[in-house]
Amino acid sequence: MKKLLKKHQQIYFVPQDIKGAFSADIQKISADSIETAISAENIQYYQNGDKIESFAVVEDGMLYFKPVVAEVDAQNSILKVSYEKNGYELLQRREYTRVDFDKEFTLTNADKDCVCKCIDICAGGMKFVTTEALNTAQDYKIEFTLESTIPISCYFKPIRVLPQKGTKQKNIVSGRFIALKNIDKIAIVQFCFKKSMESTNK
Repeated sequence: MKKLLKKHQQIYFVPQDIKGAFSADIQKISADSIETAISAENIQYYQNGDKIESFAVVEDGMLYFKPVVAEVDAQNSILKVSYEKNGYELLQRREYTRVDFDKEFTLTNADKDCVCKCIDICAGGMKFVTTEALNTAQDYKIEFTLESTIPISCYFKPIRVLPQKGTKQKNIVSGRFIALKNIDKIAIVQFCFKKSMESTNK
């Protein structure tokens, strides 16, 4: 796996409590371990021996593996994880994997909450159906949840608004997330990757 990952490459770490998820650049890498900087805010979520999840965008797609916390150096703000040589999955797709996501969520338009239905989602944005006439020059506040009950709040910028075939009042809207917190982006990446792996392994 050392051939896939490189020093200074960005990597995501997700502990059991996703509140401690973060991304950082790889500072050191060997045949079986990785070291990165970690903030005082996140270090509390990592204990020696914990199995966590990690993601990284590599040349061939998205790399996913489950390393073990080998060392937590609070004094120097360093996290070291160890991993098995071939213990990884490689999803050969673009950085932001798009998956089907059939779920309703809330969008705010002119101080009015509107219920929309998502079609698919990725870490960069989503596609959904709505009866609202959205303006591509405007940003809209949205809130939704993935599999957990923790809400993800951000702004959404419509890029394409097209009438849904066979209907007069519904539109299909595609666009991107704006002001998405890093921890929420990680949660979406994790969700999409797992869904993609489930589809691949069927």
